[in-house]
Amino acid sequence: MELEKFILNSYPTVGSFSATNALEKKISEKGYVVVIDDNKIFQGVLTTSDLIKRPHKLVIDCLTEKENLCSKDTIFSSLDKFENSQCSALAVFKEREFIGIVEKQDVVACLKTKINELYDQSIISQKVKQSFLNNLSHEVRTPMNGFLGFLELISDLQIENNNPEQKTHYDIIRKSADRLLLILNDLIDLALLNSGDEIKVEIEEINVENIFSYLKEYFDLAVSAVNRNISVNYVNPDRSLVLLTDGGKIKHILYHLIDNAVKFSFDNDNVLYGYKIENKNIIFFVKNNGAQIPQDKKEKIFEIFEKQNYHNDDFIEGLGIGLPLVKKLATLLEGEIKLVTNENEITFFCSIPLQS
Repeated sequence: MELEKFILNSYPTVGSFSATNALEKKISEKGYVVVIDDNKIFQGVLTTSDLIKRPHKLVIDCLTEKENLCSKDTIFSSLDKFENSQCSALAVFKEREFIGIVEKQDVVACLKTKINELYDQSIISQKVKQSFLNNLSHEVRTPMNGFLGFLELISDLQIENNNPEQKTHYDIIRKSADRLLLILNDLIDLALLNSGDEIKVEIEEINVENIFSYLKEYFDLAVSAVNRNISVNYVNPDRSLVLLTDGGKIKHILYHLIDNAVKFSFDNDNVLYGYKIENKNIIFFVKNNGAQIPQDKKEKIFEIFEKQNYHNDDFIEGLGIGLPLVKKLATLLEGEIKLVTNENEITFFCSIPLQS
């Protein structure tokens, strides 16, 4: 925003050779006077601080050098000049011609108004965004849940008919529907996390074996559905291990790490996941063999929409939101995510504090 609308053509003036001892009252009204000589030429701006420095002198002797404003100055550049000059008013020039005065209080008041307007707009935008996310969640989840409900009915009929081929087709459809619902949830969660909105952490007792076995069953079917020759396995040091944490978010984190490993594994490879406990933390890991990730890309893969694709030019499915969401969910659980590479071996570690 330029300063032209703040330029004043009417302001208190005084001659160059006026005596300063008669000016104190005049200056105190606005904090400044503009000095104009007998030829109507601008000489400077006189302030109370100028009078203190040189009392009982002529005005022309008391003027101190101050910055001048340009008609093209913005609010922010003008505020810098006001700060440097420690003056409540500064002269404005246009192509070396004096055209008026700008008072600091007018610029500050305008800036405060603009800040308040932007704040109000941000509140409105936040409400609109929240309404959109809620509507998106309702309008998509509702038909999806109905779809999944009918799939369950179909599954019950298939069990009665004992048709293995139909059962396989059903499982593929069910997993595809689950994936679609997961993508929707990811988009909503990521939008909420990026906006600073609070996502509730549901603390509960979870059995690690149950999560691991569910993920293996899911990815065995998912890998088979796309004809990838990759095995997904896990190691579980203690099959009875029970954690006090948010099981849904742990499952979500591991899902994306395993999904990422499957997508970027070499054919005939093995994806392995598990955990270890160190220093009151449970450290989940997911490892696979794949193309090396360049050093300068290791942090970028945790940025939203930054898709990892370094070993070929083939299209890789996904929206580029899985790993960014993993990092944010780990942070939400007061944990951290780390990537370690060794030749072609790629391992993601997710460390989460153990709840006491």
